[in-house]
Amino acid sequence: MILGGVLLGASAFWFHSRPYGAAQLVQMLPPDHSSYVYIDVNALRSLGILDLLAGAKSLEEADYEKFVKDTGFNYRTDLDSVGVAFREGEVYYAAQGRFNWAKLEAYAPAHGGKCERFMCTVAGSEPGRNVTYYMPRTGILGVAVSKTSTAGDMVAPGTWRTPPRIENAGVWVSVLPEVLSDLSKLPAASRLFLAPLAQAKSAIFILSGAQGNKDSFELRMRATAKDAAAANQFATQYKDLTTGLSKMLKNDAGDLGAVLAGGQFSTKDADVMGTWPVSRSLLQALAK
Repeated sequence: MILGGVLLGASAFWFHSRPYGAAQLVQMLPPDHSSYVYIDVNALRSLGILDLLAGAKSLEEADYEKFVKDTGFNYRTDLDSVGVAFREGEVYYAAQGRFNWAKLEAYAPAHGGKCERFMCTVAGSEPGRNVTYYMPRTGILGVAVSKTSTAGDMVAPGTWRTPPRIENAGVWVSVLPEVLSDLSKLPAASRLFLAPLAQAKSAIFILSGAQGNKDSFELRMRATAKDAAAANQFATQYKDLTTGLSKMLKNDAGDLGAVLAGGQFSTKDADVMGTWPVSRSLLQALAK
Protein backbone atom coordinates (compact mmCIF):
# COMPACT_ATOMS: atom_id res chain seq x y z
CA MET A 1 0.00 0.00 0.00
CA ILE A 2 2.89 2.32 0.74
CA LEU A 3 4.32 1.68 -2.72
CA GLY A 4 0.92 2.31 -4.28
CA GLY A 5 0.62 5.62 -2.46
CA VAL A 6 4.08 6.69 -3.57
CA LEU A 7 3.27 5.82 -7.18
CA LEU A 8 -0.04 7.70 -7.06
CA GLY A 9 1.69 10.71 -5.54
CA ALA A 10 4.43 10.63 -8.16
CA SER A 11 1.84 10.31 -10.93
CA ALA A 12 -0.14 13.26 -9.58
CA PHE A 13 3.02 15.38 -9.34
CA TRP A 14 3.99 14.48 -12.91
CA PHE A 15 0.49 15.25 -14.21
CA HIS A 16 0.33 18.67 -12.56
CA SER A 17 3.92 19.73 -13.31
CA ARG A 18 4.64 18.42 -16.82
CA PRO A 19 4.89 21.17 -19.47
CA TYR A 20 1.92 22.08 -21.62
CA GLY A 21 2.20 21.71 -25.38
CA ALA A 22 1.20 24.55 -27.70
CA ALA A 23 -2.36 23.30 -28.27
CA GLN A 24 -2.91 22.70 -24.54
CA LEU A 25 -1.79 26.23 -23.71
CA VAL A 26 -3.99 27.87 -26.36
CA GLN A 27 -6.98 25.75 -25.30
CA MET A 28 -6.86 27.54 -21.94
CA LEU A 29 -8.05 30.68 -23.74
CA PRO A 30 -11.65 31.65 -24.67
CA PRO A 31 -12.82 29.22 -27.39
CA ASP A 32 -14.71 31.65 -29.62
CA HIS A 33 -14.85 35.19 -31.05
CA SER A 34 -11.10 35.57 -30.58
CA SER A 35 -7.91 36.05 -32.55
CA TYR A 36 -5.03 34.02 -31.13
CA VAL A 37 -1.26 34.25 -30.90
CA TYR A 38 1.03 31.48 -29.66
CA ILE A 39 4.71 32.27 -29.10
CA ASP A 40 7.31 29.60 -28.39
CA VAL A 41 9.66 31.88 -26.48
CA ASN A 42 12.26 29.14 -26.07
CA ALA A 43 12.37 28.69 -29.85
CA LEU A 44 12.74 32.44 -30.47
CA ARG A 45 15.46 32.56 -27.83
CA SER A 46 17.37 29.71 -29.48
CA LEU A 47 16.97 31.33 -32.92
CA GLY A 48 18.41 34.55 -31.53
CA ILE A 49 15.40 36.70 -32.48
CA LEU A 50 13.59 37.10 -29.13
CA ASP A 51 15.09 40.52 -28.54
CA LEU A 52 14.34 41.55 -32.12
CA LEU A 53 10.62 40.80 -31.78
CA ALA A 54 10.30 42.00 -28.19
CA GLY A 55 12.17 45.26 -28.66
CA ALA A 56 15.41 46.61 -27.31
CA LYS A 57 15.89 46.23 -23.55
CA SER A 58 16.83 49.88 -23.29
CA LEU A 59 13.38 50.83 -24.61
CA GLU A 60 11.35 48.86 -22.07
CA GLU A 61 8.86 50.92 -20.10
CA ALA A 62 9.41 51.91 -16.50
CA ASP A 63 6.21 50.05 -15.47
CA TYR A 64 7.66 46.82 -16.84
CA GLU A 65 10.99 47.36 -15.10
CA LYS A 66 9.16 47.94 -11.81
CA PHE A 67 7.07 44.79 -12.32
CA VAL A 68 10.23 42.76 -12.92
CA LYS A 69 11.85 44.19 -9.80
CA ASP A 70 8.80 43.57 -7.59
CA THR A 71 7.88 40.09 -8.82
CA GLY A 72 11.20 38.66 -9.95
CA PHE A 73 9.67 37.73 -13.34
CA ASN A 74 11.43 38.59 -16.60
CA TYR A 75 9.99 37.24 -19.86
CA ARG A 76 13.44 37.31 -21.46
CA THR A 77 14.67 34.58 -19.13
CA ASP A 78 11.68 33.14 -17.25
CA LEU A 79 9.01 32.71 -19.95
CA ASP A 80 8.97 29.53 -22.05
CA SER A 81 5.79 29.97 -24.10
CA VAL A 82 2.60 32.01 -24.12
CA GLY A 83 -0.83 31.92 -25.72
CA VAL A 84 -2.78 35.17 -26.15
CA ALA A 85 -6.42 35.76 -27.11
CA PHE A 86 -7.77 39.10 -28.32
CA ARG A 87 -11.53 39.10 -27.79
CA GLU A 88 -13.90 42.05 -28.16
CA GLY A 89 -11.40 44.58 -26.87
CA GLU A 90 -10.11 42.39 -24.04
CA VAL A 91 -6.89 40.35 -23.81
CA TYR A 92 -6.27 36.98 -22.18
CA TYR A 93 -2.93 35.24 -21.57
CA ALA A 94 -1.93 31.67 -20.72
CA ALA A 95 1.78 31.78 -19.94
CA GLN A 96 4.19 28.96 -19.17
CA GLY A 97 7.47 29.47 -17.35
CA ARG A 98 8.95 30.06 -13.94
CA PHE A 99 6.80 32.20 -11.66
CA ASN A 100 7.34 33.22 -8.04
CA TRP A 101 3.76 33.13 -6.73
CA ALA A 102 4.69 34.62 -3.35
CA LYS A 103 5.97 37.76 -5.08
CA LEU A 104 3.08 37.81 -7.57
CA GLU A 105 0.60 37.50 -4.71
CA ALA A 106 2.26 40.42 -2.91
CA TYR A 107 2.33 42.58 -6.05
CA ALA A 108 -1.42 43.28 -6.27
CA PRO A 109 -1.96 44.54 -2.68
CA ALA A 110 1.17 46.65 -2.97
CA HIS A 111 -0.38 48.42 -5.99
CA GLY A 112 -3.90 48.99 -4.71
CA GLY A 113 -5.29 45.59 -5.66
CA LYS A 114 -6.17 42.45 -3.75
CA CYS A 115 -5.76 38.67 -3.70
CA GLU A 116 -8.54 36.30 -2.64
CA ARG A 117 -8.60 32.51 -2.95
CA PHE A 118 -5.47 32.39 -5.11
CA MET A 119 -6.89 35.01 -7.51
CA CYS A 120 -5.29 38.47 -7.68
CA THR A 121 -6.73 41.64 -9.20
CA VAL A 122 -5.09 45.02 -9.74
CA ALA A 123 -6.16 48.10 -11.71
CA GLY A 124 -4.92 48.23 -15.29
CA SER A 125 -3.13 51.13 -16.93
CA GLU A 126 -6.36 52.16 -18.71
CA PRO A 127 -9.35 53.46 -16.69
CA GLY A 128 -12.03 50.84 -16.11
CA ARG A 129 -9.76 47.87 -16.86
CA ASN A 130 -8.57 45.26 -14.41
CA VAL A 131 -5.69 42.81 -14.57
CA THR A 132 -6.61 39.49 -12.94
CA TYR A 133 -4.14 36.63 -12.60
CA TYR A 134 -3.75 33.26 -10.92
CA MET A 135 -1.80 30.00 -11.21
CA PRO A 136 -4.08 27.06 -12.10
CA ARG A 137 -1.13 24.65 -11.96
CA THR A 138 2.64 24.55 -11.55
CA GLY A 139 4.43 26.71 -14.12
CA ILE A 140 1.23 28.13 -15.66
CA LEU A 141 -0.05 31.68 -15.18
CA GLY A 142 -3.48 32.78 -16.39
CA VAL A 143 -4.05 36.52 -16.93
CA ALA A 144 -7.12 38.49 -18.00
CA VAL A 145 -7.04 42.18 -18.95
CA SER A 146 -10.68 43.18 -19.12
CA LYS A 147 -13.50 45.30 -17.70
CA THR A 148 -15.45 42.52 -16.05
CA SER A 149 -14.11 39.00 -16.74
CA THR A 150 -11.60 37.39 -14.44
CA ALA A 151 -8.77 35.08 -15.39
CA GLY A 152 -10.51 32.19 -13.64
CA ASP A 153 -13.63 32.68 -15.79
CA MET A 154 -11.85 32.98 -19.13
CA VAL A 155 -8.38 31.41 -18.81
CA ALA A 156 -8.52 27.86 -17.51
CA PRO A 157 -7.45 24.35 -18.54
CA GLY A 158 -10.04 22.81 -20.81
CA THR A 159 -10.75 21.26 -24.19
CA TRP A 160 -12.09 23.08 -27.22
CA ARG A 161 -14.67 21.32 -29.36
CA THR A 162 -12.11 21.47 -32.19
CA PRO A 163 -8.51 21.67 -30.86
CA PRO A 164 -6.23 24.13 -32.68
CA ARG A 165 -3.67 22.77 -35.12
CA ILE A 166 -0.41 24.42 -34.07
CA GLU A 167 2.70 23.44 -35.97
CA ASN A 168 6.23 23.53 -34.59
CA ALA A 169 7.02 27.23 -34.99
CA GLY A 170 8.29 30.28 -33.15
CA VAL A 171 5.14 32.33 -33.70
CA TRP A 172 1.63 31.11 -34.63
CA VAL A 173 -1.20 33.58 -35.30
CA SER A 174 -4.86 32.82 -35.98
CA VAL A 175 -6.80 35.87 -37.20
CA LEU A 176 -10.55 36.43 -37.35
CA PRO A 177 -11.64 37.70 -40.80
CA GLU A 178 -13.59 40.57 -39.22
CA VAL A 179 -10.32 41.87 -37.77
CA LEU A 180 -9.16 42.42 -41.34
CA SER A 181 -12.22 44.43 -42.37
CA ASP A 182 -10.52 47.79 -41.58
CA LEU A 183 -6.93 47.95 -42.82
CA SER A 184 -6.75 51.72 -43.26
CA LYS A 185 -4.02 52.19 -40.63
CA LEU A 186 -1.61 49.67 -42.17
CA PRO A 187 1.15 50.39 -44.74
CA ALA A 188 0.09 50.09 -48.39
CA ALA A 189 1.92 46.80 -49.02
CA SER A 190 0.36 45.23 -45.92
CA ARG A 191 -3.13 46.37 -46.98
CA LEU A 192 -2.66 44.76 -50.39
CA PHE A 193 -1.44 41.57 -48.76
CA LEU A 194 -4.23 41.21 -46.19
CA ALA A 195 -7.24 42.52 -48.13
CA PRO A 196 -8.20 39.19 -49.80
CA LEU A 197 -8.32 37.47 -46.39
CA ALA A 198 -11.34 39.53 -45.29
CA GLN A 199 -13.47 37.04 -47.28
CA ALA A 200 -11.81 33.95 -45.77
CA LYS A 201 -13.35 31.78 -43.05
CA SER A 202 -10.06 31.72 -41.13
CA ALA A 203 -6.41 32.64 -41.59
CA ILE A 204 -3.31 31.32 -39.81
CA PHE A 205 0.25 32.68 -40.03
CA ILE A 206 3.37 30.86 -38.85
CA LEU A 207 6.90 32.25 -38.44
CA SER A 208 9.69 29.69 -38.14
CA GLY A 209 13.38 29.33 -38.86
CA ALA A 210 14.42 28.28 -42.36
CA GLN A 211 16.27 25.00 -42.50
CA GLY A 212 20.04 25.25 -42.89
CA ASN A 213 20.34 29.02 -42.47
CA LYS A 214 20.31 30.68 -39.04
CA ASP A 215 19.82 34.14 -40.59
CA SER A 216 16.79 33.21 -42.69
CA PHE A 217 13.22 32.59 -41.61
CA GLU A 218 9.98 31.61 -43.24
CA LEU A 219 6.47 33.04 -43.00
CA ARG A 220 3.68 30.62 -43.89
CA MET A 221 -0.03 31.22 -44.30
CA ARG A 222 -2.98 28.86 -44.37
CA ALA A 223 -6.30 30.51 -45.24
CA THR A 224 -9.55 28.58 -45.46
CA ALA A 225 -12.12 29.72 -48.00
CA LYS A 226 -15.78 28.73 -48.18
CA ASP A 227 -15.03 26.18 -50.92
CA ALA A 228 -12.39 25.03 -53.42
CA ALA A 229 -13.48 27.56 -56.04
CA ALA A 230 -13.04 30.44 -53.60
CA ALA A 231 -9.64 29.04 -52.57
CA ASN A 232 -8.50 29.04 -56.19
CA GLN A 233 -9.68 32.64 -56.50
CA PHE A 234 -7.67 33.61 -53.38
CA ALA A 235 -4.56 31.92 -54.79
CA THR A 236 -5.00 33.75 -58.09
CA GLN A 237 -5.34 37.08 -56.28
CA TYR A 238 -2.12 36.45 -54.38
CA LYS A 239 -0.23 35.31 -57.46
CA ASP A 240 -1.33 38.48 -59.30
CA LEU A 241 -0.37 40.56 -56.26
CA THR A 242 3.06 38.93 -56.18
CA THR A 243 3.63 39.70 -59.85
CA GLY A 244 2.59 43.32 -59.35
CA LEU A 245 4.80 43.83 -56.32
CA SER A 246 7.77 42.27 -58.09
CA LYS A 247 7.47 44.83 -60.87
CA MET A 248 7.00 47.73 -58.45
CA LEU A 249 9.82 46.94 -56.06
CA LYS A 250 12.62 46.09 -58.47
CA ASN A 251 14.23 43.59 -56.07
CA ASP A 252 14.52 45.94 -53.10
CA ALA A 253 15.21 43.06 -50.66
CA GLY A 254 15.18 45.33 -47.61
CA ASP A 255 11.54 46.32 -48.07
CA LEU A 256 8.55 44.49 -46.61
CA GLY A 257 6.90 44.60 -50.00
CA ALA A 258 9.87 42.77 -51.50
CA VAL A 259 9.32 39.90 -49.08
CA LEU A 260 5.64 39.76 -49.98
CA ALA A 261 6.62 39.72 -53.64
CA GLY A 262 8.64 36.55 -53.03
CA GLY A 263 5.55 34.56 -52.02
CA GLN A 264 4.65 31.14 -53.43
CA PHE A 265 1.12 29.73 -53.31
CA SER A 266 -0.78 26.48 -53.63
CA THR A 267 -4.27 25.19 -52.87
CA LYS A 268 -5.75 22.01 -51.43
CA ASP A 269 -9.53 21.76 -51.35
CA ALA A 270 -10.72 24.94 -49.59
CA ASP A 271 -7.27 25.83 -48.19
CA VAL A 272 -4.79 28.30 -49.64
CA MET A 273 -1.14 27.93 -48.57
CA GLY A 274 1.40 30.72 -48.95
CA THR A 275 5.13 30.85 -48.14
CA TRP A 276 7.42 33.88 -47.92
CA PRO A 277 11.16 34.05 -47.15
CA VAL A 278 12.06 36.48 -44.33
CA SER A 279 15.57 37.73 -43.62
CA ARG A 280 17.01 38.62 -40.23
CA SER A 281 17.63 42.15 -41.53
CA LEU A 282 13.90 42.58 -42.21
CA LEU A 283 13.02 41.43 -38.68
CA GLN A 284 15.50 43.98 -37.36
CA ALA A 285 13.91 46.71 -39.47
CA LEU A 286 10.39 45.79 -38.34
CA ALA A 287 11.48 45.75 -34.69
CA LYS A 288 12.72 49.30 -35.02
